Amino acid sequence: MNKPPLIYALALQAVPNIGDITAKKLIHQCGSPEAVFKESKTALSKIKGISQRSIKNIYDSTHLKAAEKELVFMEKESIQGLYFEDPNYPFKLKHCVDGPIVLFQKGKIDWENSPIISVVGTGK
Repeated sequence: MNKPPLIYALALQAVPNIGDITAKKLIHQCGSPEAVFKESKTALSKIKGISQRSIKNIYDSTHLKAAEKELVFMEKESIQGLYFEDPNYPFKLKHCVDGPIVLFQKGKIDWENSPIISVVGTGK
């Protein structure tokens, strides 16, 4: 995934009250992570399950600024962001309804043939 869409996916992942399931719903309805942030409040309010609080949080510009900083950090530390619609996103996670919209990877991983260990945390 190229950088601009990844910035929007990272920003969407950081929006309070928007988990991975809701983020995927928004992306599906709007067409892309970037389109979610450019969609009108009226259109977003028509998406089932999206609260006014969530819509307000989407329009908070601090999430995009934080995503830009995160992307700089990822590049500096050689961390790859795998967007859930990318062909290199792990197949086993693509079909999990609550799989992350962005998965972080450092180093080379053979997702199909290697035993996999997962670490789950908030990152904060």
